Amino acid sequence: MAPPNQTLPFPDAGPSTEETMANKEGEPKFKLSLNMNKVEFPFTPIGKPSYVSLRLHNPLPHRITYKVRCTSAEVFRVQPPVAFVNPNGCSTITIWNANTSDKEKMEKRHYFAFYHKAASPSARLAPPLWKSGLKDAEGVRRIPVVFLPAPGTAPGTGTTPSTAPAQ
Repeated sequence: MAPPNQTLPFPDAGPSTEETMANKEGEPKFKLSLNMNKVEFPFTPIGKPSYVSLRLHNPLPHRITYKVRCTSAEVFRVQPPVAFVNPNGCSTITIWNANTSDKEKMEKRHYFAFYHKAASPSARLAPPLWKSGLKDAEGVRRIPVVFLPAPGTAPGTGTTPSTAPAQ
């Protein structure tokens, strides 16, 4: 990744440990660094949005463009979804969770996919570089979404320990 003697702004969190997040056959390995390998949204009441900021670092010797995709544009927003990062540069990406009351949308298995490829120093706008799709991406990484439970709630049950049914 980085040349020797060059310190990274943060360590790469690495790929997700979940098998379902692994690259598909033929997809190139992710060559950038992300500071997390899952997106954890803190508990907020239904209807109140929350957000998480993550950092992306380009240790490559050339400028890159990246694109972030999500499983549901109704549930999530990514800012910026497409941008440039200069050599050894960083970008902060903010991911918003709409925290909708539509239980079906919230219970679906969600993840974010990060794609990157080289970008010419003369390129002024990143979105046109992705017009041909994702086939020419030079790196891919998927990271899962985790919705953290309310404080005092038993994980995965939606009940507080005092109201949980007796075993």
